[in-house]
Amino acid sequence: SDLGGMRLLFDRLHAELAPDTPLGQAEATATIHRLVVQAASQAGRQSGGSEFHPDIRAAVEDLRDHAFEPIDFTAFALRFDMSPATLRRRFALHTGLSPKSFQLRIRLDRAKQLLAATDSPVEAVAQAVGFVDAFYFSRLFRGRENCSPSEFRRRHRRT
Repeated sequence: SDLGGMRLLFDRLHAELAPDTPLGQAEATATIHRLVVQAASQAGRQSGGSEFHPDIRAAVEDLRDHAFEPIDFTAFALRFDMSPATLRRRFALHTGLSPKSFQLRIRLDRAKQLLAATDSPVEAVAQAVGFVDAFYFSRLFRGRENCSPSEFRRRHRRT
């Protein structure tokens, strides 16, 4: 049931936040994304909301599963029988983010996990989360986190 699924996600969220580590916080962020998507989907069904297209949930899951790969968003939209503009609009209604912003958030959240938990060079972390250009990755990371990836690692390093 939807309620049981929500309860499991909240239990998972609680477990991820209990240790109060950067990795736990990053994992909790991903779980919060799932909660928002599930709640929005359920709200759309209950209100008979025509804006919550049944394929959007599948698109969200597909994008989450392939977030670290290059994505042609026109082809992605067509896989769900939508124009790119329709996908963008419905996706944003469902998640609060455009597909590209959703993908970027997943990538940067995973980068934070890797920076906090591994000794991998910043270039390797950038590649692991789908960025070919480590400088571009660093610029985006700095814009979101207000510090460089190296500085983030120093502040949040797990011992």
